Amino acid sequence: MPWARNATRLLTTGAVIAAAAFAITPSVAEAGSAPVVGPCHACGRNLIANPGAEAGKGADADVIVKVPDWKQTGAFTAAQYAWAADLSTTTPGPTKRGKNYFYGGPSASISTGTQVIKVGTGGISAGRVSYVLSAWLGGYSDQPDNARLMATFESSAGTVLKTVTLGPVTVGQRHDVSGLFLRQSTGKVPATTVQIKVELVMTLLEGGDNDGLADNLSLVFSYK
Repeated sequence: MPWARNATRLLTTGAVIAAAAFAITPSVAEAGSAPVVGPCHACGRNLIANPGAEAGKGADADVIVKVPDWKQTGAFTAAQYAWAADLSTTTPGPTKRGKNYFYGGPSASISTGTQVIKVGTGGISAGRVSYVLSAWLGGYSDQPDNARLMATFESSAGTVLKTVTLGPVTVGQRHDVSGLFLRQSTGKVPATTVQIKVELVMTLLEGGDNDGLADNLSLVFSYK
């Protein structure tokens, strides 16, 4: 009967349309309920790349090697704990120290490693973002060579908004012992910060090698 076939066709078409509408609805709902990105994209993670000199192979001799993610000057390099020249797996330092550490290197009065961290073109909300800057810093035996970590907060125009310095750990503070010791600073990230220049500076004060030493660098933002 024609009318029955038409009715069946209409019911079938209606069912297909309804099914299609039903299938579309969850997709729209999922899109609408996607997690909202927080106001601090840089928060909750270590912003320093290669913070423990683990990327790349550390030296097992008094030589300079490439340290990924760092712009190197002087004799800035990475050395293996297994080399045991300045530090070893048993000298004072972080519990989780990996295979390598930062080392000032052979015959350089000043060695530096630098990287620039971008935190967004929009800048940082005033008073809402805090930082924790930390590093394990030290030196060798009774020699006064040392390491400092500096973080310079800058605006989009390159204006220095704030500089934070950790260290140095003096030979007296180390009690003439080779090792790394934790230094930390906390505070508010200046409003309008768009980048942070991180610089690890090793200074030679005695002997032939620059025995400024460091490991496990960290810069973490949090939002409140």
